[in-house]
Amino acid sequence: MSRGSWWPRMAMVVGLIVSGTACDSGDGQTASGSGSASVAGAGECSPVGTELEEAADETVAVELDEYAFNPAIIEVAAGTVTFEAENIGTEDHELAFLPGGGEVPVTDGAPDEDALAEAGAFELEAFGAGQTCNATYELEPGSYTMFCIVETADGETHLTLGMQGELRVQ
Repeated sequence: MSRGSWWPRMAMVVGLIVSGTACDSGDGQTASGSGSASVAGAGECSPVGTELEEAADETVAVELDEYAFNPAIIEVAAGTVTFEAENIGTEDHELAFLPGGGEVPVTDGAPDEDALAEAGAFELEAFGAGQTCNATYELEPGSYTMFCIVETADGETHLTLGMQGELRVQ
């Protein structure tokens, strides 16, 4: 299960994205996509940006495993991009992005929900082992940190166990 309550806040941001507003990280980089404002239950795939998928300029396959992304660095052209995320692990995973790159903000060992929301972080909600789930976004040029903050049974996040990568948009 994802840590904290910033994901429900992101549902509001996704609602803005659906209406045509893009998330802005404050440094001129934007990303937009669309998806349901509902939060999927653990193990349930909730695709993002399905209405954009047919028009995608590029589709990128990414595997989610304990506790890594493969590939760890993804390079794409700016525009409409579909991420075909396959959970090859045994735990739930999610695919989240932080515009501007850099470290995911952490306070007291947990992701800083307010800072993530302010930075315009967006995500494909957690989904179960053996599933493939798609997310399609309009991406502006720049660097994005790719991460997963699903918690393990002992309360550690996948991020703290090394589940982080980089998305480079040219």
